[in-house]
Amino acid sequence: MNPARPFTPDALADRWQCSSETIRQMCHRGELSFFRTGRMIRITAKAVEEHECQKSVSDDCAVDSASTGQDRTASGSVAVLRHAPERKRRQRP
Repeated sequence: MNPARPFTPDALADRWQCSSETIRQMCHRGELSFFRTGRMIRITAKAVEEHECQKSVSDDCAVDSASTGQDRTASGSVAVLRHAPERKRRQRP
């Protein structure tokens, strides 16, 4: 039996509907298990499944995303937009 292929940050971001940078930050903070292949980050299907079982995926991505579009309150009547700080590009030497 073939083990499931590991996820790239981009593929997992598509699955969780958030940015690939959010996935990379989760990995570096230790919230999501990962391994490296050279400089590339890969996340095993088992790590993804474990994380999805622990927390609601939409809540994880909403915390780190630039704009969630709405607040997920019990009443559902409040809309909250968040603005992420502008990223500065690193200049090449």
